[in-house]
Amino acid sequence: MDSGYSTISSTYLNDMLTDFVDYVYSFYGADDAVYPLYYVDTDKNVHTDKQVTKSDIICATYDYLHEVNKRNDDHFTWGDGDSLDRERVRDILVIKYGYDKEFYGGSVLWEDFQNEL
Repeated sequence: MDSGYSTISSTYLNDMLTDFVDYVYSFYGADDAVYPLYYVDTDKNVHTDKQVTKSDIICATYDYLHEVNKRNDDHFTWGDGDSLDRERVRDILVIKYGYDKEFYGGSVLWEDFQNEL
């Protein structure tokens, strides 16, 4: 039965997501991260030593893909895990998940994600 969906296998999509999460993590969460991204305790307004987790990256990636699907336009698309996708997920981590606001790069609009807290 043809569901109307692409013939891309779920294994391929899972591998792509895993690779993307690892890619984002290597930039912001790994011990040797290029740009270590830390959680900010907003109650105390202090930086913590908690670096971004793969779990939060997966959640922010879901939020990003959900927004791509919701908008369904040519200006906000999934780029197969490219650097713009990474930057958009980073900005969602900052806006929605409480990571260091100094890392906000403007690749997504603050208003698009702040009301979902």
